[in-house]
Amino acid sequence: MVKSKNMLPLKGQRPTSRSDSVETDLLLWWEDFYVPVFEYTLPKMGTLKGKKVLELGAGTGGTATLLAKRGASVVGIDLLPFRLTEAKMRASEHNVVESVDFALMDAMHLAFPDNTFDFVISKSVLVFTEHAQTAKECYRVLKPGGKAIFIENMRYHPMVWLYRKVFLKYSGKLRYFSVQDIETVGAEFERLEHREFHLLAVSALFWQKCIAIPTFYRASLRLLKVIDTSLLKCLPFLKRLCWITAMICHKD
Repeated sequence: MVKSKNMLPLKGQRPTSRSDSVETDLLLWWEDFYVPVFEYTLPKMGTLKGKKVLELGAGTGGTATLLAKRGASVVGIDLLPFRLTEAKMRASEHNVVESVDFALMDAMHLAFPDNTFDFVISKSVLVFTEHAQTAKECYRVLKPGGKAIFIENMRYHPMVWLYRKVFLKYSGKLRYFSVQDIETVGAEFERLEHREFHLLAVSALFWQKCIAIPTFYRASLRLLKVIDTSLLKCLPFLKRLCWITAMICHKD
């Protein structure tokens, strides 16, 4: 596979010295599954030098650091003070402290003036909020011509649904996304584009989590991703059964 300018290196590959390379540890969890999602979303942001970005749910600072290393000025917010401490440490480790600020703040009540940011981005955050209210706040703080990028978990993937029921007791309180929820968020903006990821590919986790055979895991993951791409292209109604959605919401 040929690496494009904005492509992230796959797990196990040695980071290069190129300025557009990104360590996969900045994706923080499920990196093999988030690599294609970021390959889709990062090109939508274009050149980030001089751009102002708001990250909802900064967590331990991986995405904020990733964007700062690409030239953005980033503000990351979260509701957990200890996470913000960890995020500051991560930014320091990657020498982007001057490009990143972190603040304790609710994504549904943003303490920023209108038209402040070029981009808003989140990763598994809107599931904890009321979707439309958060979308409205993001629209408000975006500059005209800005984009909000929401990477979220979907509701109906059979294996993921079962995992949540068995192992995530709090999952019933979360607002996982359906196609209708995607459209609800998009309705707060002038234009919406979205893409869904990982239908059969999730099955590869059997060779990582249940029977740990790395060779089988890597091979099956590559094959199933290719099959997923073909299936979703030929049978787009199957996107409702995917694991992850990436929404690109445009403000004119």
